[in-house]
Amino acid sequence: MISLFTAFATGEDFFYEGAFIAKVKYQRFNETTNSESFKNEIIKNNKKLCIIECIGYNDTEIIEKLTVYLMMNIGAKEPMKSDTSEIQGVLWRSFSKEEIAEFSHTTGDTNSIHLTDNPVVQGLFILKELCNTTKVNEIEIKYIHPVYGDNPVYILREENTIKGFSNGFLCFQATV
Repeated sequence: MISLFTAFATGEDFFYEGAFIAKVKYQRFNETTNSESFKNEIIKNNKKLCIIECIGYNDTEIIEKLTVYLMMNIGAKEPMKSDTSEIQGVLWRSFSKEEIAEFSHTTGDTNSIHLTDNPVVQGLFILKELCNTTKVNEIEIKYIHPVYGDNPVYILREENTIKGFSNGFLCFQATV
């Protein structure tokens, strides 16, 4: 999975400094084999949206696939407060500033929003941790509000939906 993320983040055909991930879909087709080669393809690219697909192969077999929807040149939306001011869900984890920086360096994601004094947690880092938590082979996550370093994240699971909250905001919603 990390190799796939690195292949995505270091792709030469696109540049996404300042963009943010609006949605991501991850599929794992073979649990025992690691990808050995990767192919990035830009599916759509305009001033507001860039859709990129990164596929990991072992020989000619597709092992895993990542589809990323990047919002380009868009200002941040007003955050949506959760329905109540109470903490929703159970404490899942916090992402330390050191972990965020390490993930950036490991994957080659040099987007400056992850490397500040108040870093935004990478969408792919959240994806990785949700995959580790849920043990699913397919997941789609819509990112609604940034998760910042050192802030606790709470998750609420309702059937096939996982909602992530931080600082009283709905930050992401995953479908498994």
